[in-house]
Amino acid sequence: MKFKKGKRDFKYDETSITSILDYARMLKGKTISDVVGIEKLENRKDKGMVGNALQEHYFKIPRNSSSEPDFSGAGLELKCFGFWSDGEREKADQRLALTDINFMEFAAEIAFEDSHLYQKCHNMLWIAYLMKLNQARIDSEIKYVRLYEFEKVVASDMRQIKKDYDVITKKIREGKASQLSEGDTEYLGAARTGNKESNKQNAPLGDEALPRRFVFKQSYMSYLVKEYIIPEKEFGIKISKVKEKNCIKIPKGKTFEDWLEIIDRKYMGKAATKIAKLKKIRDIKGIIDFERKNSFSELGYAMLGIASNKDIYLQKTNTVVKAVRIKQNGFAAESSPFPNFRIMDIVNQEWVESDMFAYLSEQRFLLQIFVQKDEDYVYTGHTMLKFTPEELEELVRPTWEDFKHKVMEGLRFHLKLNGNNEPIITNNIKGKTDGQIGLIKLHVRDIIYDISAQHILGVDEKAEEYIRDHSQNGRFLRKPENKEKYGDTLPNGDILPKQSFWLNRDYILQYIREKAPELLK
Repeated sequence: MKFKKGKRDFKYDETSITSILDYARMLKGKTISDVVGIEKLENRKDKGMVGNALQEHYFKIPRNSSSEPDFSGAGLELKCFGFWSDGEREKADQRLALTDINFMEFAAEIAFEDSHLYQKCHNMLWIAYLMKLNQARIDSEIKYVRLYEFEKVVASDMRQIKKDYDVITKKIREGKASQLSEGDTEYLGAARTGNKESNKQNAPLGDEALPRRFVFKQSYMSYLVKEYIIPEKEFGIKISKVKEKNCIKIPKGKTFEDWLEIIDRKYMGKAATKIAKLKKIRDIKGIIDFERKNSFSELGYAMLGIASNKDIYLQKTNTVVKAVRIKQNGFAAESSPFPNFRIMDIVNQEWVESDMFAYLSEQRFLLQIFVQKDEDYVYTGHTMLKFTPEELEELVRPTWEDFKHKVMEGLRFHLKLNGNNEPIITNNIKGKTDGQIGLIKLHVRDIIYDISAQHILGVDEKAEEYIRDHSQNGRFLRKPENKEKYGDTLPNGDILPKQSFWLNRDYILQYIREKAPELLK
């Protein structure tokens, strides 16, 4: 049956959500290229192009910049996104962009239900396609077609979305639109669009800010993928909490920050050894040894009643717990690593759409501070570390782009031998510089190298001899048995250890001095 609107024929009733949903469900099991044709995807790397192509070529709705929902007659907005489900991860491929933010809309307080965000997105048709490694986005299979309605979402989720909306709009109203960070909120974020060259927009109280849009954060989307979309549960069904001892339990009526203040009052001023006894670390771990690298992290988790950063609340809200030791001389004890990344992902990405930008802009870091006093460390409290897009643009982007340029060009390596005749291998990746938030370096200890012998030089004849002795068929090899587990491949075929971004300890200390100097006393 065909339905007419103006001069165009539709294969669904454009005024009926049920009819649109039935028509959309016929996409399941098809690849994107099957539906729209490869030639109709103008930019195959553009994540938003999939939604635009389906809108134009399947639903027959011309691309437009209307402020109304895509299916205006039904009050229904179309959203498409990719997700991963490959045994190692079940997660959304990206944030879900909702609608652009007009800063001046919030010069005066406006209720969530009266906002443009609500009017455009209170009913959304979600089309989710399965991503696979080494597969083009356009060849992804459409797996799920779901209806997401604000009015039928689990009440606790809806309360948090509204609270996030209030946090974002209050900041705009107070003349701080230029200081918005996705780390300010839990589910709903204010993500930057465009790049630093984009024209700034007028905002309340004379502020100017780069364009931003409301998004559902990747962590929230990943939670929905894992708990609702893949199991095909209705979004209004409350997920039963995992029945385990070690999970965050925020008291009813309290916020996460309220709860953290309660934790602080309980442990502030206490020595790490005393906290370890209170939390029975020896019973849990079989040892109390603060010389171990992870001992303070384990202690910090125990204070929160969790076992690791895999806690469901932390993952759902993009929160990472990191223990920070401040030595008696006033210096931070160590730099902090983030998850490793795939080198080829960086090669195929631009900065604003990169995984690193998304991770650092969405993430918030709960820093638990331990300050050395004599032979022990005393817990002094916590602070939240979060980044604005502008900070990342200035302090992380140069490091990221330097790495991308050098891996595309081909890294160069140098080898020297230490006193035990063990090799120390360095490369020309950009090192630490003043004011830098972090740097890219090895993520794993189990070193693996399988690189062209032409790409590595010894610092002296002894080192050159080592390279020759450990080369086969023109390739320098170091622990090749670790290749599958710990290796990552460059565009030229060289294999080196997995890399990750490390937050500089100097930057951590500087941040604490500026945001929470009382914690260093």
